Amino acid sequence: MAGIGTEERENQLLLANNTRHEKSIFEELTNAATTTSRVRTFSNSAASGTLSRSDTLDGSKAEDPALDPTSPRFDVYKWARMILRAADNANVKFRRASFSFKNLEVSGSRSAIYFQPNLASVFMIPFRLREYVTFGKRPNKKILDSFDGLIKSGEMLLVLGRPGSGCSTFLRTVAGISQKEMIENFKGEIVYNSEVDNHFPHLTVRQTLEFAAAVRTPRNRVIAVSRKDTIKRITAVVMAVCGLTRAQNTRVGNDFVRGVSGGERKRVSIAEMILARAPIGCWDNSTRGLDAATALKFIQTLRTSADVVGMTHAVAIYQASQAIYELFDKVIVLYEGREIYFGSTSAAKTYFEEMGWYCPPRLTTGDFLTTVTNHLTRKPRQGYEGRVPRSPVDFEKYWQASTEYKALQDEIVQHERETSSKASAAEFKASRRAVQARHMWSKSPYIVNIPMQLRICTKRAYQRLWNDKISTLTVVIGQIIMALVVGSVFFGTPNNTGSFFARGSTLFFGTLLSALIAVTEINNMYQQRPIVEKQASYA
Repeated sequence: MAGIGTEERENQLLLANNTRHEKSIFEELTNAATTTSRVRTFSNSAASGTLSRSDTLDGSKAEDPALDPTSPRFDVYKWARMILRAADNANVKFRRASFSFKNLEVSGSRSAIYFQPNLASVFMIPFRLREYVTFGKRPNKKILDSFDGLIKSGEMLLVLGRPGSGCSTFLRTVAGISQKEMIENFKGEIVYNSEVDNHFPHLTVRQTLEFAAAVRTPRNRVIAVSRKDTIKRITAVVMAVCGLTRAQNTRVGNDFVRGVSGGERKRVSIAEMILARAPIGCWDNSTRGLDAATALKFIQTLRTSADVVGMTHAVAIYQASQAIYELFDKVIVLYEGREIYFGSTSAAKTYFEEMGWYCPPRLTTGDFLTTVTNHLTRKPRQGYEGRVPRSPVDFEKYWQASTEYKALQDEIVQHERETSSKASAAEFKASRRAVQARHMWSKSPYIVNIPMQLRICTKRAYQRLWNDKISTLTVVIGQIIMALVVGSVFFGTPNNTGSFFARGSTLFFGTLLSALIAVTEINNMYQQRPIVEKQASYA
């Protein structure tokens, strides 16, 4: 995120286990781990307790159609419970995490905060030198201002706000604070799914997802015996959940390469995130391009992962239906970079109605919360016309003076007190070490070792070449033609000193043509950079 820096006063991001009563699935489970840096405190831990369920799959068999991802009767919830039972029997523990943030501020600095409205403004730069010459003091533009919140393990947070209010910045900040600490210790534990879908266009859906599963397959597997079978099974399950089974042999494609539809490409991005198996996931407008039924199914899948495995999700949605809204536990409302509400989804509508805003009868709760931040569409209740807050600052002051804000502060303090055990840090590292491949450095942020990474990436490289036969054959045939042309020009050169110049020209043309053809790969390298960056973040 170029040009954006983070200012901290007491900013903390805590990745930790919490005690949460799961819906008929888990009993109490309490563990925490803390890793402290100079300016922030991180906590993250593996669940040391035993996973327990109130119902099991007694008598279920492998041939049950509900457990077959290729069957139309496949039941992901039933399959997940079967996996949990197998994990219990194998004593495999799932990492559960939560996070909190306090006084979170993000600001942009330097020339990135300046915009040129028109061509004439370029010539006005000499008259605005004060904006560029700061003598060491960089002007800052606040993007996020004084955010506080807490999301416990197994909870889902809905991020609401108009475009430009800071939803994407908030999710990126949560997924990357602090960058040094995250890369060294918690890489892959928090994953971020951007609004743009970046994939290798010539790979098929199945090949793309198998790569994502291969780099995140743990050593302590419970689905199958071999790593290869595990990758195939978990990929088949995720494709069934995301509705990609029929398109598994179709190329992903992009704006120039014909492939799956835009909605299916979005589902491929979602499937990649699911295969990352991270305790915390940040989803930036991931329902864009999906129809209402598919978007609801996607959120229901996140809800299932939160209830069954204890994953924590923060999802930004610009148009959330009532059915989608009711699947979330908490909601945060942003208004031009300011937090004006953070709390339960069931109490959010009442909070703003008591503030004095009117909610039409058929308006969904998510749209109502977003409408409150739009001065053109919001309407105050009768009798509250002169009493409701108007500007973002007024909304923020009202929120910070409310009883809900005070209750949130008390909850954060209690959370920090419960997750301050330094002894649990070793438990989390031991749990992470259990999923890593053998012969790996204990502090490595990756799941698979270097030889496995080379084998997986080499396989993907050959798949890309095979799926893009036209481009590959074009280069090969072009080289052959140019070799024949150059050879014909210097054919019959005598074997004496008079042919030195001709032989040197032959070598020069051969080297030059190969170099010029290699130049065409530069654009491909820049196009692949965002794909590699995304995959490296969850590898």
